[in-house]
Amino acid sequence: MINQTMKKVLAAALLLLHLPIHSLSPNEMLVIIGAVKYYNENCAGLTPKGMHQMNKGLKRFDMDNTPLFILEKNKLAVSGFKTAEKFGCDGTHREARKAGYGHYIN
Repeated sequence: MINQTMKKVLAAALLLLHLPIHSLSPNEMLVIIGAVKYYNENCAGLTPKGMHQMNKGLKRFDMDNTPLFILEKNKLAVSGFKTAEKFGCDGTHREARKAGYGHYIN
């Protein structure tokens, strides 16, 4: 169950880097923020290009103006963080490489 959920979170995060951002809901963005926060804090993080793409997507949602502590209070953001934590760094990295987005993560 966790594996399947994390695949969905990771897929959404990686799609954020390639698809038009308007197709993602704010709730999906909060889940992605939680997962990316975990990966950046506990794993190798995103590459500069990946971080640029993420920030570009957040600007489209005006979430770059929302303080991080506010986002962390949201259940969906915390859920994304906890799911990524359970999936682990290696699993996240492996799934990103399988999906062809390995160049966005360190």
